[in-house]
Amino acid sequence: MAQRSDRDANWALRERFAQVHDQYTRLRNGMGDLQTKLAAYRATEKSRDGLIKVAVDARGRLVKLELEPAALRSYSASGLAEEITKTVARAADAAGAGVSQLMAEVMPQDSGAVTFLRTNDMNDLLKRHDDIMDYRPEPRDEPGAAR
Repeated sequence: MAQRSDRDANWALRERFAQVHDQYTRLRNGMGDLQTKLAAYRATEKSRDGLIKVAVDARGRLVKLELEPAALRSYSASGLAEEITKTVARAADAAGAGVSQLMAEVMPQDSGAVTFLRTNDMNDLLKRHDDIMDYRPEPRDEPGAAR
């Protein structure tokens, strides 16, 4: 009877290993395509009045700025700078969402990397390992929080 149990356990382990291996193979094979998509990714936004158009890459870095001539007449220097900054911030937020979608095509939704992209919380990168090790990081104060 014990020999039968060992065979059943071995069969279950082999089946689980095959599932994990298949999942890893799909993940690894998708990385090349993901890298290409991320390199080409652009998120664009316009200012509310349409006078400013920006494009950012997958990391949210400004790669293109277009100003309508009317923008130079409609804004003061500081007002134009502020509106450009707001527009770039919206584009960077859109890039974060877009990158999360691209990552979710390759990685499980609950993976640490995909969760980190959504939350920007470094603890999410190690959550699975923390759970295995039964480790609980100490809560940190948010910057600017009252003490």
